[in-house]
Amino acid sequence: MSPRKKLSLNTGLLAGFSALYAVILKILPGIPAYGFLGVKIQIAVVMAPIYGFILGEILGPAAILLGTLLAMLLIPSKYTVFSFFTILCAPLGALATALTLDRRTLWRLPKWIYSILIYLTLLSAWMVTDVGRATILYTAPYFTIMALIFLKGAFLDKINFRRKLLSITPSLVIGAAAGIFADHFLGSLEGIIVFRYLLEAVDPETLATFYLAAIPLVLVERGLMILTAFIILINLYLVIGRSSYVKIKLE
Repeated sequence: MSPRKKLSLNTGLLAGFSALYAVILKILPGIPAYGFLGVKIQIAVVMAPIYGFILGEILGPAAILLGTLLAMLLIPSKYTVFSFFTILCAPLGALATALTLDRRTLWRLPKWIYSILIYLTLLSAWMVTDVGRATILYTAPYFTIMALIFLKGAFLDKINFRRKLLSITPSLVIGAAAGIFADHFLGSLEGIIVFRYLLEAVDPETLATFYLAAIPLVLVERGLMILTAFIILINLYLVIGRSSYVKIKLE
């Protein structure tokens, strides 16, 4: 494909998927966030892994970001000031999924390593905060995700299965989990930054209590999101997994 045709294709994909994400945001409701009055978690975040799978680590996050900005412009009543602080959460989820699933290298390193680096960066920022240090248990799912990403990249990708689905299925589960929890990790960190430091609305002990009490809810909520994303991903793989239009190399 010539550079001109490739540019036209990417521009069309970016425009189309951005508009689609804005429509999804308009249709799907938000879930009230535990402990934060007026803050809602967008169910549409379940689409982040799908965007990362289809569009890759550049177009995927870009399409979600533009779609979110478009939705904020068209339906401002659905969003709060906090929404602007978390605008990069879903794009980061798409990025984490794309890097986790893509078997190719970037700057001579396997892309899955960069997905782990995203988590390590967020973890470092988390530990800088007083609330973060008081809620180490809250980060257990993130350590689990990093271990799964490492397992996929270092071992699962190197095994030659006779049936591709035996390797693709767990890979898609891990990819979906990487994206869903990357979104959650950044959103949780933003909650500390905004409510603890910028607004000074909650003391650290109370905020830490909110986070620790929310762990069971987080596991159920994000588990359902991962399951939904996986169901969509496995069906997309069966239909278009080997298409040249899919931006990542899954096999």
